[in-house]
Amino acid sequence: MSKTMLDKSEEVLETEVCAADQKMINLFGRLNNRKHELLREKKSKQEDLEKATDSQDDLFIADDDSKFKYSMGEAFLEVNKEDAESMIEKYINQLEEDIKKIDSDVNDINEKHKELKVLLYAKFKGSINLEE
Repeated sequence: MSKTMLDKSEEVLETEVCAADQKMINLFGRLNNRKHELLREKKSKQEDLEKATDSQDDLFIADDDSKFKYSMGEAFLEVNKEDAESMIEKYINQLEEDIKKIDSDVNDINEKHKELKVLLYAKFKGSINLEE
């Protein structure tokens, strides 16, 4: 009786899932997990970049003959202003490169997601949900 109450657009068709379809579904899930890992990593690197930029600003206004403690792992190195500026500049450049790489990887994943969605929605229509 409930089936007669549904509109044609609401009917869910049973579609058999073959091995190739299951591989695409699994790939979509793995890519989605990787995307979320990358986004968390990007957020962390952006926070580090903000801290490094603040440190760079603090160095800019400091005295030239001051010594600075630069953190490397669990140790601190005492360095002069010029060396500290150089180290922070290298660190900022590395963070910016890392963020660009993450953005590129996320874009690649989004493109692959689009391809998989087209294929999977074409076969399974409303019986599959590939939205986050």
